[in-house]
Amino acid sequence: MDDNQKMNKTEMLARANQAINEVAIEFTESLNERVRDLEKALHQNDLKKVVAIAYNLETEASTFGWPRVTRLSKWLRKIFSGDYDNKPKAEDVMKVLGALKLMASDPETPNDQRDEDLFRELYPMMSHVISDI
Repeated sequence: MDDNQKMNKTEMLARANQAINEVAIEFTESLNERVRDLEKALHQNDLKKVVAIAYNLETEASTFGWPRVTRLSKWLRKIFSGDYDNKPKAEDVMKVLGALKLMASDPETPNDQRDEDLFRELYPMMSHVISDI
């Protein structure tokens, strides 16, 4: 590889990293609003929208390093698309939504210990309903 090719590769990687960082910031800034949209769709019983929002949150949270948000969103997506082992109780769904809201409440300063504790508390109930989360 000659010097021009090395420089082009370096520039292209820098631009790609910058684009990824910008999208990650956009995701973080919109996380709280998107969780509110999920809650609103749930209260309006718009299950197609709940599944679509949960899927988008699941995939984007996975991409940008939010593993517990990923798993909570996946659980909600599976519940509302009918893909579950045992039907969950409504109050369990609300607990998961509440945990998701809390995790997204201040995405600029995440509280990893609180979020991990919340997830550990919810996991037994979630895994009883869906084994693959």
